[in-house]
Amino acid sequence: MPLICSAIDYLEIAYQSDSQILVGRWLRPITEAEARQGYDDLLAAARQHDAHYWLLDIRRRHRSAPATLSWLLNSYYDQLVRELGPPVRMVYFMAPGLRQEFQTDNTVPEPATYAPDQPFRMNQCITEAEAVAWLQTEQQVHQLS
Repeated sequence: MPLICSAIDYLEIAYQSDSQILVGRWLRPITEAEARQGYDDLLAAARQHDAHYWLLDIRRRHRSAPATLSWLLNSYYDQLVRELGPPVRMVYFMAPGLRQEFQTDNTVPEPATYAPDQPFRMNQCITEAEAVAWLQTEQQVHQLS
């Protein structure tokens, strides 16, 4: 049963203790300020639950603004590892069209660019089942090492 950590009009954050997955569901298109606040809220919930495995549902929002994307890639993801400790695994659950855009424009690193032993790894999936399966595989890999 998920534990609702936070619910605002643009983001619901829940922690699933049975699977040890933090779930963030963006509920509508967001501003840059809301994006940053939302990611800060996700980190606060992750700290509270020592959550290293995140599923972010971005189907209802648009892609991040260039400044937000730069902040995520160049600062925020490293901050997660510093504050939570490795490993941190994040999977974005998105609409197929957005996934195709990312594959075409190369603005976001493709999952294959991350080595298995990196402290932070990210993936992009178009079904929630695929996203959860990837996180569970990552959990198993970490438990074995």
